[in-house]
Amino acid sequence: MNPAVIRAGAIAHRLPEGASAVSAPVLRPVPGGQGSLFVGVLGGGALPVWMLPGAARPARAWALVPGPEGAVLVGGDALTDMPGEGAEPLCLPRLPPAPPPLARLPMPEEPVPPPAPARGGFRLAHSGGALDLPFAALEHLLPMPALNPLPEAPPGARGMAWTELGPVLVLDGAADSPLLALLLVEGRRLGLPCRGAEPVGGAPTLPPHLSDPRLLAAAPLAIPPAAAPPAPTRLLLMARAGEIGFALPLDEVAAVLPPQVPRNAVPGTGAVAGIAAHREDVLPVLDAGTRFGSGPVLAGGAVPMLRLQGALPAALAVSAVLGLRAVPEADLAPVSGSGQGLVAAMARLDGAVLPVCRSRALLAPLAGVAP
Repeated sequence: MNPAVIRAGAIAHRLPEGASAVSAPVLRPVPGGQGSLFVGVLGGGALPVWMLPGAARPARAWALVPGPEGAVLVGGDALTDMPGEGAEPLCLPRLPPAPPPLARLPMPEEPVPPPAPARGGFRLAHSGGALDLPFAALEHLLPMPALNPLPEAPPGARGMAWTELGPVLVLDGAADSPLLALLLVEGRRLGLPCRGAEPVGGAPTLPPHLSDPRLLAAAPLAIPPAAAPPAPTRLLLMARAGEIGFALPLDEVAAVLPPQVPRNAVPGTGAVAGIAAHREDVLPVLDAGTRFGSGPVLAGGAVPMLRLQGALPAALAVSAVLGLRAVPEADLAPVSGSGQGLVAAMARLDGAVLPVCRSRALLAPLAGVAP
């Protein structure tokens, strides 16, 4: 979504061209920010944040806005793509600089609330009659697995089995029971043959014979499976040149410049569409549409620009900046070759395939151009 207006309370603010909707960041306060200025962590990258006056806390809508010193996250109450009458132009305050693009701040650990005590339980259809169990005691209900004898089995034990949740000590029950109820008792896993289970109200207690120390001593520990490590991701900046969508690694983008028209073209070369000023640097401007072999994006007037990292500072004019996305590494397929081509990888994103470009390849036409 490319919103046109962000609302905060009763005030509508008109967003500049190139603004895009993003998900809510993790906020970190800035000293002296008076509750309005923050640093926002989004997908592993950090950007300056401005909470609009009058907006609810926490903000319900977020936009990535190109600013004179780079991209800024703006929080408000709602976004709309309709221009709206009476909307005031968004005027960004002076914000603290964002950390370097490669900075990855640790995500704060949110306290995990203790689980609410479960109420009710289950009634098993057991060979010895109905057996009521507390809710927390029944771990799983599965088809009866193959049983194996257990040497020196304690009284009440029928054998042992291996299930999808691990080993289990199987207790006595009807030989033709189709199901096995997996029970957790004092950190041990017991299996009870049964014909089915149904919920019951109240809060039944655990039958005493299931806490027999001899049974528990022979039962295996219920060890939880190891948690899978989080999948590694790569933070990409999404943009569009005409109808062509593409991405750049965030560490190859120094800043997002607000929409503008480049000034006088550099004489003696057709590669440069003009120049732009940013942070006291004069940047040659390349047209992304021309670089991709389509129509120039600068033909329509002012457009946002990306300041690319490189030995020679330069800006890339694009049609729109679409925001940041943390893309799993598994969804990035490197493109084989010399490592010098325009496309470094192909990314799977929302069911589509998007090229991930190299900034140094985009800047190749500037080779030999004097700064």
